[in-house]
Amino acid sequence: MTMSWSDLPADLVAAVADRIGDHADFACFHSVCPSWHSASAAHGARRSAPLLLLPAENHFRVDRRLWSLADDRIVRIPVPAASGFFLFASPDGWTLAVDRYFSVGLPGLPPSFRNDPVVRRDMVWDRSPHAVMIALRSTKMPCFCRPGDQSWSPVECLEELSQVSSITYCDGAFYLFDAGTRKTVCLDSETFAVSAVIEPPPAQLMREPTLAVSSAELIMIGRTHVLPPGGFDGPVKLRRARAFRWDRRNPTSWAAVEDIGNRAVFVDSFRGFYVEANGFNGVRRNCVYVASSHPSAKRDGRCAVSVLDLAGLAIEHLSVGNLSSCRSSRFWQRPSWCMPNLC
Repeated sequence: MTMSWSDLPADLVAAVADRIGDHADFACFHSVCPSWHSASAAHGARRSAPLLLLPAENHFRVDRRLWSLADDRIVRIPVPAASGFFLFASPDGWTLAVDRYFSVGLPGLPPSFRNDPVVRRDMVWDRSPHAVMIALRSTKMPCFCRPGDQSWSPVECLEELSQVSSITYCDGAFYLFDAGTRKTVCLDSETFAVSAVIEPPPAQLMREPTLAVSSAELIMIGRTHVLPPGGFDGPVKLRRARAFRWDRRNPTSWAAVEDIGNRAVFVDSFRGFYVEANGFNGVRRNCVYVASSHPSAKRDGRCAVSVLDLAGLAIEHLSVGNLSSCRSSRFWQRPSWCMPNLC
């Protein structure tokens, strides 16, 4: 009986996949045939770790740079369609591309978004199966667009918010977070009606709060940064941080959190999100990874990544030579985490 490579047992294919360390080698192995693709899917999911999309040196380039947390490599990915656009990554494997007043495949942005530097630096967004929602941090009037819509529609009834600092979709709801008041408003993702208002955690939460949302809980991470010496070019560094948890099973109060199990939270200027720490992807359990850049849009950009251990609140500034020496031009962008799809 003749057997081809595609007829290898699934458990044998999976065992081989578990021994492949390099992402590029795994991608080649994963694409050999449908049976190998299926048998190695679980391995691909375990190996997935966030990459940091870096601001472009020149937004007319036809490639973009990604930094790998695992080995401090910076790779250039050809994206010919991105020439002339500003790219914003997301943890769901998709990227938002914005050029002045327009986003790719969506109607022209509302008039309130047409202050170029603000849009490029301070726009927040997320999408559900039903719509895309966007907002400017300085306003409390987010807008949404459903498939087939010719324009953006404003979301009403947001008296509880003074601004929209982040937008996160999870399990049929959009979570709109106000970093000023630290309140969170939940919207039904189909009707955009307010379904809940979550009051803020204790007042001692530090500045620069970020919200991370999962099916079971919300975690709010407050932090402070220090500027580089003299306040000149260079990334800011994480100085202090603290985290609070809001449990859906006991939604009456927030509590300080010291253990989130075999998970980590990745934070950038746009949002926070959870990643499994499993021993394969190099992500540390019970930690918060924070990507930072210089707060001034007028500075040449450099980025830094810090790791907060929630158990003891110790902070480590990663010694990352390639990232610390990588510069961006003054295009009012911030770095953003993205999740590669290795499945």
